Amino acid sequence: MTTIGIDLGGTKTMAVLVEDGRVVEKCKKATPRVGTPDDVIAAMVSAARKVDPAGRATAIGVGAPGVVVPGAGVLHSPPNLPGWDHEVPVAALMSEQLGGRPVVLDNDVNVGTFAEYKLGAGADRGVDNVLGVFAGTGVGAGLILDGRLRQGPRGLAGEIGHIYVAFADLGCAEVGRGELEDYAGRNSLERRALAADPAASELLLGLRNDGRLKSRAWAEGRDAGDPLTIQLIDQARSALAAAIASVITLLDIELVVLGGGFAERLGEPFRTALEAEVADRAFAGTTAPVVPARLGDTGGAVGAALLVDGLG
Repeated sequence: MTTIGIDLGGTKTMAVLVEDGRVVEKCKKATPRVGTPDDVIAAMVSAARKVDPAGRATAIGVGAPGVVVPGAGVLHSPPNLPGWDHEVPVAALMSEQLGGRPVVLDNDVNVGTFAEYKLGAGADRGVDNVLGVFAGTGVGAGLILDGRLRQGPRGLAGEIGHIYVAFADLGCAEVGRGELEDYAGRNSLERRALAADPAASELLLGLRNDGRLKSRAWAEGRDAGDPLTIQLIDQARSALAAAIASVITLLDIELVVLGGGFAERLGEPFRTALEAEVADRAFAGTTAPVVPARLGDTGGAVGAALLVDGLG
């Protein structure tokens, strides 16, 4: 079976053509930064046609940021996409422009987790209960339970970035309410750095690129031994460990797959320290390995394709 998978991100749109679980073509385009949802949909349609000019694919899967109600094909208020202030029937609009072929829409982290379970870090491990955690600009996660992607009736399953790891944050109240993402999302970490004592944040803020503290800056600040950088990264790790350990206990998770630009840039030292802290917080000594994601920037698009090719 031949399918197309599309990973829609705030900065890039990745499309792949998948045959029998194998990527045979791929295309990466910039996601429009200005305009309307129609412009974003046009970019996805263009990428789909680029990887499949002959129209061989029987269906198209799309992974998009934000909460997606399963089966609805509608995207509402996704972060970092232009002009998206209303519900847009993405699946129906794309299907109309792609010859009436079915289009399935899901959350981008859900499909990325599904790909890692099927073809990446979770493949051949003999486990069917997997938590995928992707720490980047924010914190997203996906759940595989009993070998199936769990979305929930309202598309909320796995959204650990928005579970609480603290009471209201009195130390830096403008940053957030105590959700995991307030501690471990790169945007929130940047706000914490900006709210810190200027003398303490001088080195870290000096590493900004285009006015932003990107993942590379956090790794460089840590490697330089900057106290504020290390403090904030340690807080991010502890918040992630608390959330992950709670999910392991709640759902009896067997494997945790860690990805996302922030976590990947911090590398093995961050992952191994996180794994150790998760184990230390484990209930009754029962933990789960924390392993790095393997599929890189094509993982979300591959997962979107897998959702519609009968492998799920």
